[in-house]
Amino acid sequence: MEFAAADAQAEASDGGFAQLKSRARNAGYAIIAYIGIAAVMLVFEVLALTGQVDLYAMTPETLAVTYGFAAIAYLAIFLVSVVLVGMWIYRAHANLKERGIETESSPGMAVGWYFIPFANLIKPFQNMRDLWNESHLESDSYGEPAPGLINAWWACWIIGSILSNISARMEGYGDGSNMVVANGMGAVSSVLLIACAMMLHRIIRQITHAQDTALHVSHVFD
Repeated sequence: MEFAAADAQAEASDGGFAQLKSRARNAGYAIIAYIGIAAVMLVFEVLALTGQVDLYAMTPETLAVTYGFAAIAYLAIFLVSVVLVGMWIYRAHANLKERGIETESSPGMAVGWYFIPFANLIKPFQNMRDLWNESHLESDSYGEPAPGLINAWWACWIIGSILSNISARMEGYGDGSNMVVANGMGAVSSVLLIACAMMLHRIIRQITHAQDTALHVSHVFD
C-alpha cells in the first residue's frame, strides 16, 4: 500500500510538472501577443506625441479610428494574458506544495494577491521571489534576495502601471494643454510595460525549466 501511495504521488507530481510546461507555453503565447499589440499602441502614442495624429479629435482621422480598435484588442489580449499567467502561477506554486515545500502564500492566494489593493504592490513580488528561489532549490529561500531579473520586472510593472494610470486620468479629465504630457507619459508607460512583459516571459521560462529539471529530479530521488 505504501508503494502504491508513493507511485500515485509521483504520478500526480509528474502530471503537475507536465501541466506547468503546458501552461507556461500558453502564457508565453499570450505575453508575446501582448508585446505585439503594446508595440502597436506605442507607435500610435509616439505619433500623437509628435503631432502627426490627433487621437482625441471630435471627428477622428483614419489612424485615430485604427487606434480605437487597437485599444480594444489591447484590453482583450491583456485580460487573456492575466488569466493564462495566473493559471501558470497557480500551478507553479501547487507543484511546490505537492512536493512538501511550504511557501508564504497558498497557490490560490499567490494569484489572489494581484487583485487586492495595496497588498498587490508587494505581495506578488514576494511570492515570485520565493517561487524562483524554491524552484531553484536555494538553501534559504526566504533569506535569499530576489534575483535582479525579478527586481527589474516588478519595478517596470509598478512604475509603468502608475504612469499609465496618471496618463489615462489626464486624458479623461484634462484639457488640450496637457495632452502632450499625457501622451508622453503614456509612451514611457508602454515602453516599461513591454519591458516588464519581456522579463515576465523569461521568468516563466526559467522557473518552469527549474521545476522540470532540478525540482523534478530532486522529487524523483527523495
